[in-house]
Amino acid sequence: MISVPSNHEQRFGLAVSGMHVHYRRDAAGYLPIEAYGAVGNGRTVALIGSDASIDWLCFPRIDGASVFGRLLDHERGGYWQIRPVEPWAVRRHYIEDTNVLVTRFETDSGIAEVVDFMPSIGFGANLGIVDRLFSGMVIRIIRGVEGRVALRQEIAPRFDYGRERPIFELVPGRGALIKGRKEYLSINCRLPLDKGEQALTSDFVIGADEEHHIICGYHGTPAALWLGVAPGTSDRLFGYELLGWRTWISRCEYEGPYSEHVRRGALTLKLLDYTPTGAMAAAATTSLPEDLGGVRNWDYRYSWIRDTTYAIYSFMSIGYREEAESFFQWVVDATSLQASSLQIMYGVGGEPELREYELDHLSGYRNSKPVRIGNGAYTQRQLDVWAELLDAAHTYRRFGGAISETLWNYMASVVNQVLFHWREPDSGIWEVRSEPRRMTYSNVMSWVALDRAIKLARVDDRAAPYDLWERTRDEIYAEVMQYGVNPDDGVFTQAFGTRELDASTLSFPLRHFIDANHPVMSRTIDAIAKELSHEGLVARYKVSDNGSNLDGLAGDEGHFVLTSCWLIDCLIARDEFDRAQEHLERLLSHANDLGLYAEQIDPVTGEHLGNFPQAFSHLGIINTIINYARATGEFEPETMAQADAQLTGAVDD
Repeated sequence: MISVPSNHEQRFGLAVSGMHVHYRRDAAGYLPIEAYGAVGNGRTVALIGSDASIDWLCFPRIDGASVFGRLLDHERGGYWQIRPVEPWAVRRHYIEDTNVLVTRFETDSGIAEVVDFMPSIGFGANLGIVDRLFSGMVIRIIRGVEGRVALRQEIAPRFDYGRERPIFELVPGRGALIKGRKEYLSINCRLPLDKGEQALTSDFVIGADEEHHIICGYHGTPAALWLGVAPGTSDRLFGYELLGWRTWISRCEYEGPYSEHVRRGALTLKLLDYTPTGAMAAAATTSLPEDLGGVRNWDYRYSWIRDTTYAIYSFMSIGYREEAESFFQWVVDATSLQASSLQIMYGVGGEPELREYELDHLSGYRNSKPVRIGNGAYTQRQLDVWAELLDAAHTYRRFGGAISETLWNYMASVVNQVLFHWREPDSGIWEVRSEPRRMTYSNVMSWVALDRAIKLARVDDRAAPYDLWERTRDEIYAEVMQYGVNPDDGVFTQAFGTRELDASTLSFPLRHFIDANHPVMSRTIDAIAKELSHEGLVARYKVSDNGSNLDGLAGDEGHFVLTSCWLIDCLIARDEFDRAQEHLERLLSHANDLGLYAEQIDPVTGEHLGNFPQAFSHLGIINTIINYARATGEFEPETMAQADAQLTGAVDD
């Protein structure tokens, strides 16, 4: 049995000196994307606004239908909010080294807090409770700190993406049941609840050192039997949650500069980890816009193969071998060892079909329509997918992982796909919805595929057609340097025979295709820094030119966190450490007050855009910090050093 400290400071990790946050809802009722924090349980993630409103939560999985979805429609989506009745100021933080969120309301009458967490299936918190009785659980602890604060609670779920208004049934002295056609919520709450047509409400006053614990359980079957949660259950689960997160983060081996950003990034990535399979969701949300009011709204609650290499490098570098191996194994399992049918993404349970459709009844975040469920890009041809798998295997091998005979045979079949298809047009890393072209990035990644296959074969002394692989690798390099470079200014272009810049080319030195100081690469870095970046934030590409749309979609978009990281990585590779540090610190300053990032940032306003929190953004931040620390001699992953020493002489790494 875990002893939960009774001292308030110990339990809730108060950051009394923390800064107030000033996010407010606009006239239509929406908070900025960066106003949200995230909690999760290894299956799904809840987004909680700075006003302690749960505005996004899907059950039973991260890609399930929303139960609380005000994020995508203020009127229809549903929410669960606890707030003071009188005006307030807010400070908030995660309890140190955890994903337990504390929202502190300061009013003229006193101070109260809302503590939010979801018992995580990976921390032993279930003990037969969570998994046997619930398909998911949210616990909210309301705590009085000073004075007396009048609070109002509103519980207004809307099942099935807001298409279903539930039936409320009060159970006096115990809480309430909320019934849908096929889904149910149980609300264990000792506070008096009032039943309205739209919501359950509570109006109450909390004094110093008083606490109220509210447990919301999700069920796929009628929930009447599960209102009898034993007293003290939430305290026990709270203790397990603190212990679980702190035990997990204690495995972090990074001790270099900006360590707080690495640790928070790791904790955020763990939230996106779908524990039953080891897959990592790209983000917790769908359809948060890349362009406010526009159509660039996508569902990112799935797992992309191209995340694998970045995830393995991040996790292995800072000590999380189990997570890296689990993700890599999931990729192998999801693809069923079928190289010819390899997709760019899968459901977190390994599902291959991610049919895209629109929810016309939802208005979208700040009227950004359509709201999309599923992602049609899963059917796209993106030639880099084979390289991502081979590079992931190579990175895994660098860190001491073993490549079995079966896995090697699969890798060899992946190489065959590259040999057959590398000259074909595709939709590229950015999944453009215009006509396929021969994307420069995709051709470079075909080079990467062959390069990694050669290295994997040599280090383990495999029988392989080295002459064919090396000859094809050289052919790809020659074509990239001939057709993927603008002949006028000598910089890499987005596609063969075009002139558009593309920030994906910043990744070429990171993939060891070309040195950052090579004249073409150096000119490309400088051109992108000049033409695609603003204050260190880097756009992927120009989405339009003289009114002509270039990627098949209307509107504009923000600047990408990941490409901003790649620019810093290139500066590091050119030994421009002062400039790299300046860019890095500016990028880190764009995190929200909890250290979280969306996919993109508006370079002028600093607003976050796109889905949130975004795995690619946090992976990029972690990897760039590691690259900076390695280059300046302030950190060297022990596993990386051992792996590179092992490979010396066998592989030119």
